[in-house]
Amino acid sequence: MLCFSVHTWMGTVFVAAQTHPFDLQRVFLPGRPQGPGLSGLGFDFQQCPPAMAVTKMIHDYFEFCRPIATPWQWLSPERLTPLQQQVLRLTAEIPCGQVRSYRDIAVKLGKSGAARFVGNTLAANPWPLLIACHRVVRSNGETGGFGGGSLMKKKLLAHEAGNKDPALVHSY
Repeated sequence: MLCFSVHTWMGTVFVAAQTHPFDLQRVFLPGRPQGPGLSGLGFDFQQCPPAMAVTKMIHDYFEFCRPIATPWQWLSPERLTPLQQQVLRLTAEIPCGQVRSYRDIAVKLGKSGAARFVGNTLAANPWPLLIACHRVVRSNGETGGFGGGSLMKKKLLAHEAGNKDPALVHSY
């Protein structure tokens, strides 16, 4: 297992992956535990171009607000149930700068009463930012939960909405 980091205005994002074949295991948001033995491991990007591509995606999202095209070719959602995989795929389809509710996702699944299931699935999303679960909010417009905390979720949504107030977006 390798770990590489991306330094952003919000803090350091750590990414854990397998190298052969390249498989993204987890994305760790700034300020969150990196898991056993992951923090501080060095990595030579020349040896693994997909890692460099993921680093660039995350960097460009924070620096230029470029949407991240979910790199499905490097994710292994097989460890999730088919319904959880559908939740993540529907979430990945939400355009940058827009939000949907947990209920919206449940309805699209054909299970209108499954908003809590959607929320629980997104709470366990191993690839936040790459699958932008921060774009899913409560039906009443409140932000709801997020692995990075509600303040980080609000800042990511403000960043995507083009809010240029540095006090709101770029201070963490």
